[in-house]
Formats: sequence, C-alpha cells, structure tokens
Amino acid sequence: MTDSASLKKSLSPGTVLAANIVGNVLEWYDFALYGSFATLFARVFFPPGNGYLSLLETFGAFAAGYVSRPVGGLLFGHAGDTRGRKRALIFSILLMSVPTVLVGLLPGYREAGILSPVLLVLLRILQGLAIGGEFSLVMSFLVETAPSHKRGYHGSWALVGVVAGILLGTLSALSVSMVLGPERLASWGWRIPFLAGLLLTGAGLFLRRHLPESPAFRPEERDTSPFLAAVRGHGREMAKGFGFLVTNSIAFYTIVIYQPAFLAGLPGSTLEKALTVQVLGLVALLFLVPLAGHLSDRIGRKPVTLLSATGFFLLSPFLYRTFVGGSAEALLTGEAVFLLLLALYIGPLPSLLTEIFPSNVRCSALSVTYNVNLALFGGTTPLFVTWLSHHFHDRTAAGDLLSVAALVSFFSILLLDETRFSPLP
Repeated sequence: MTDSASLKKSLSPGTVLAANIVGNVLEWYDFALYGSFATLFARVFFPPGNGYLSLLETFGAFAAGYVSRPVGGLLFGHAGDTRGRKRALIFSILLMSVPTVLVGLLPGYREAGILSPVLLVLLRILQGLAIGGEFSLVMSFLVETAPSHKRGYHGSWALVGVVAGILLGTLSALSVSMVLGPERLASWGWRIPFLAGLLLTGAGLFLRRHLPESPAFRPEERDTSPFLAAVRGHGREMAKGFGFLVTNSIAFYTIVIYQPAFLAGLPGSTLEKALTVQVLGLVALLFLVPLAGHLSDRIGRKPVTLLSATGFFLLSPFLYRTFVGGSAEALLTGEAVFLLLLALYIGPLPSLLTEIFPSNVRCSALSVTYNVNLALFGGTTPLFVTWLSHHFHDRTAAGDLLSVAALVSFFSILLLDETRFSPLP
C-alpha cells in the first residue's frame, strides 16, 4: 500500500471533506463581509459626497478581484494538472488569507486619502489570483474521489462550503453590527471579522497538509501544457460549460452579494433586516444544495439544471417587482423561490463541469472556463446592476438581467451531454 493510500485510509470522509471545503469557506467569508459592508465601505474607503457614486466605486473595487481570477485560474489549474491537486490547494489557501487580514488593517479615506481605495483594489486583485484556482480545484477533488453513483452529491459540498462561508461572514457582519451599533461599527468594528479570518486559515492549512492526493492525478499521464491541450482537444466542452456558467455567475452574485444592499435600501428596511433575511436564506441553502446534488444523481444533471434555468427565465422579473413596495411576506416568499432555483442550479454544477473534462487537463480547463466567466459575469454583476437601476430608474433591473442570463444557459445545457452514468474521463 502506498503512503497516499495508507493516509487516505486513516482519514475519515468528513475530514477529507472539511479539508477541501475550508478554503471555499474562507474565500466566501471574505466576500460576504465585503457585500454586507458595501454601503459602509462606500463611506469608509471612498471620498464623501454622492452616495450612489461611492457605492458604485465600492462594487467596482469588489469587481477588481475578478480581473485577476482568470490568471490565477490558469496558474493554479496548471499546478493542479502538473504538480497535483493537493499542492495547489495548500498554496491557494496560504495566498488567499493574506488579503483578507490586510483589509482589516487598511486605513480609511480620512486617514490615507486616495491611497486607501487604491490599496483596497490591489488587495482584491491579489486575492483574485489566489482564489482563481481554489473552487475549481475543490470541485475536481471532491468529484474525482466520490463513488460513481454519488458524484453529484459529493461535488455539491463544494457549494456547501461556499454557502457556509457566506453564512459565517454574514453572521459575523450582523453580530458586530448589532453588538457595536452604527457608530462603532463604522469607526473600527467592521475590522474584527476580517482579522478573524486567520482562524480559518490555520484550520485549513492543518487539514490540507494531511490530505491524500486525488487518484485522478497520474503524473505519468500529465501534459506539459494542459491548458493548450484543453483548448485544442476540448474547446467545445469549454464553450458549453461557459454558457452554462452564465446563469450561475449572474444569479449567485445577484441573489447573494448584491441583494443585501438592495434589500437594505428598500423603504422601511435596514441593514440588520436585510442581513437577517440573508442569514435565513443561507441556512436553507445549506440543506437545499446537497439535496439538489443528490437529485442530479437520481434523475440527471440536465433535467435539474434545465428546470432551474426555466424558473429563472420566467419568474425573475416578476419576483423583483414583488420586492419593490411589497409586504414582508412577499419579500420572504420571493426570496424563498430564488433560493430554491439557485440551489437546483448550483447543486449539480461541480459534477456536471468536472465530468466533461478528462483528468490530465481537468483543472486547467475547469479553472479557466469558470474564472473567465466569473470575471465577465460574476464580480461585475453588483456593479452592473447598480448602474442599470440608477441609469434607467428601475430598481427591478436585476430581475430582467437574470431572465436573459437564464435563456442563454438554457440552450447551453441542451447542448451538453448527460454525464450522470458516464465514467470519469
């Protein structure tokens, strides 16, 4: 028995799972903090004056982290295909933790002037490099090590890590907001959750050091230029996967990142109320996402995701119109429908994307496809929706955007092969 096999046998499935998803937790913990504090950051890091412009600049800094994600995806995808999944996962969490902690130490605009937003953007770019390969590496590892009849369920836990990170970040933001109050929160309290990210880093490094290597990584079969090999041999699959990801990127970043700021700005609402709705929804997602992954093991990846895309296309404009001027019951009902549709889409996502690429180029093909899509449609969504709503004086623009995205992805899913019963290539 090899050392890797012996080590794998000594680790519980829960430990292997935790080691994989802890990086996703850290990544999305930071992003949830940023989204939750978006309106506050507009006052802390940017020049005082026009509130709309400051919020736009805040979401612009958020989007900057996605500019570097494709580069990070290329680098870490190459490392995963040529050096092994485990090595790449250890380095990604190390590099990812630095910007999170440094954001908590940044001086505000009053102390540092223009240097403050410049440093914020630079830290976002550095973090984008680090997380460019994190999620795709975790998706690959979880699906590659899963039993063939449970790949949808096991892969969905990559998204559970994402949701857990967002929930943890949102709870942290809500807790310091409630305990400290608006003045102390704006003055120094917002820094506490960012600095606490060190705890997740320590746990992640400890767990990942003891991970076995994925059985799908076979050094003797590796390609010296996996990305070029992926483009030459699997360009069509990358294009189909890209179209599928359009709805993932826009829906996720609209519902999870943009929506707290949107709900907080509704008449009679507050940041605390918006974050409370967000927390309840994220708790529901923790249960819904694995169920959606399991459902895709039973009836297929395509039926589940096609159902979700259809729902987004038909219902998104209507649901956003119920938010504006609607009752609390209408808001909660609309949020529940959005979360169900989102779970049905993202639950099968890791297995669907992992199964369409062969193991020797999987990390590179998946990382670049995923991160280029997020750079174009994910990180820019809060910025774009904020601009659309202001420019057209229409607070429901996000619903129309979601509907268009779902239509694009619907036809992309139709072109994909059903991979539920197929062995991993």
